[in-house]
Amino acid sequence: MSTHASAVANRLILDVCLLEKDTLRNTLAGVPVVEAVFAHAGAQTEIGVERQTQFELAGVAMGEVASVLDAAHVGLHYRVQGFLNRKSLKSLKLRLHVTHMTPIVVDVLHDSTTD
Repeated sequence: MSTHASAVANRLILDVCLLEKDTLRNTLAGVPVVEAVFAHAGAQTEIGVERQTQFELAGVAMGEVASVLDAAHVGLHYRVQGFLNRKSLKSLKLRLHVTHMTPIVVDVLHDSTTD
């Protein structure tokens, strides 16, 4: 495994449910940060077969995005964008660094015969 940095793609877009989040805090440098856990469930096509996908992923948001995550509601769905990195220098566990987060608005269909 190479340890030197290079310009390669590392971009992730996921529709997630916010499972849990920590309280907004500031780093020693004064940067706002919020850590969270997201859940994803869906389906993807692989070699012509639909494959169910379901997992949980640790995440972190910093700066302005930390305020967005801090205001988010546990149990609601969001589209998050960001990149993956190790949780720490000594860990190989992945964590999503959220760079953009928007709520997913679900259109509720109603039965027009009840109007």
